[in-house]
Amino acid sequence: MRLRGALIAAALLLGGAPAEAQPAAFDPAPWQADLDQLRDAMTERYPNLEWAAARGMDLPAAYSRARARLGRARSEYEARRALDRFVEAFRDGHLELRWPRPAGPSSDAAAAAPPLCDRLDYFDPEAPGIAPRLPGFRKVGAPDALFTAGVVEAAGRRVGLLQVPLFSHQGLPALCDRLLMQAKLTPDSPCDEACATRLRTLAEAAFVDGLRTQLEAVAAERPDVLLVDVAGNGGGDDSSVVLAKLVTDKPVRRPPAGLIRAEATAKELGDRLTEVDAGLRRSRGAERAALARFGAALRNAQAAARVPCDRAPLWRGEPIACTAIVMEPVYEGPLPGPGAPRPAWVSVAAPQARFPAVTPVWRGPLLVLTDEGSGSSSELFAAMLQDAGAAVIVGAHTGGAGCGHMTSAGPVRLWNSGAQVSMPDCLRLRADGTNEVAGVAPDVPVGFLAGDTDRRRVELLAAALPRAVAAAVASR
Repeated sequence: MRLRGALIAAALLLGGAPAEAQPAAFDPAPWQADLDQLRDAMTERYPNLEWAAARGMDLPAAYSRARARLGRARSEYEARRALDRFVEAFRDGHLELRWPRPAGPSSDAAAAAPPLCDRLDYFDPEAPGIAPRLPGFRKVGAPDALFTAGVVEAAGRRVGLLQVPLFSHQGLPALCDRLLMQAKLTPDSPCDEACATRLRTLAEAAFVDGLRTQLEAVAAERPDVLLVDVAGNGGGDDSSVVLAKLVTDKPVRRPPAGLIRAEATAKELGDRLTEVDAGLRRSRGAERAALARFGAALRNAQAAARVPCDRAPLWRGEPIACTAIVMEPVYEGPLPGPGAPRPAWVSVAAPQARFPAVTPVWRGPLLVLTDEGSGSSSELFAAMLQDAGAAVIVGAHTGGAGCGHMTSAGPVRLWNSGAQVSMPDCLRLRADGTNEVAGVAPDVPVGFLAGDTDRRRVELLAAALPRAVAAAVASR
């Protein structure tokens, strides 16, 4: 028995642990299958794929690198990182992988219903603003105003400032608290869909009123130039279009959007068509004629959305003879005046019409401050004003998120890893035909770097502000 024990001990020393104790080798094959699924989903659903190829991205090389990295992966971490790097190569703020998280421990606290404002998705955005930290900044407006506004001196000129942390009422938790008091609700109150819709309508009106009120407070100071700070503003909704119309008297227009050819797009356009057809039965005169043209355009776009386009050759570096993009029809006709009933077709024809109608509060020289954290709706805001020659953009190149989501198409779930792939279903084209996902370049670069501290950004902006102010004054 002692001899047998010695032989076993020797075998353990020479050969290591018994075979059954050895960890299984990592198998990259399922992860490579996830990569193929991701590539195929992007071929079918990613609107910016053609733009990526057109601007010179080597799609075959990007895919080959990702597949090779997965082949070398020896752990789930390395495999996840390989897929992350593949997605990051597209530099699209709306294209992202969301990895599954392990379930947390259950508790009575976790099971309790969160406060109503949390249930309505209100949160504090991480965009404290750069301009309000400039030396000599003096705050104006009501102490409890929703937006920070003020004035500062630069090279002998008065600069009015307005900071917008997010183009969404959901980035203003204080607003939610006010609305609950107004609606006689408490944080523990139930709130069904009708309740949530009513609160959202009130919130959107209050958001626009808050912008207007602070702009009026700034204008009362008679500044030479207005600067709107959207640095770190990650986007939101069409309130950016409303603000653009508040800060200039030049004609600004929401650019056309391109939608991906897909059944979800056809359904979305069909839903819009239902509202338009109902509106046609009740409308008269110029409104009816414009609505009829819009309905015909919707029908044509819906039919085009169902026509497939094979974009697989792009992954082989080959051209394609079609496009997977259908341009969204634009309504060009009269809308009901202020105070008039708003029929359902209005929100289809002009989405920003759900916000209160506005007229310009500021008509003078205009600056817009951007950085790499400015994305989506804040890029729309900056691009509209830059394309209209209404503003000078100062700061750094925006992050490049462009258009986000306009249909009900949800994320794609990868079979092996369970990762959720969120990708946009639309794109926006600028006045020169370029894709907004490329970001907005500043007219007056400041030199912000991603790792800069807030103090460093303030120093850089303060140094560049006289030059930017001079450019804005000259542009008028």
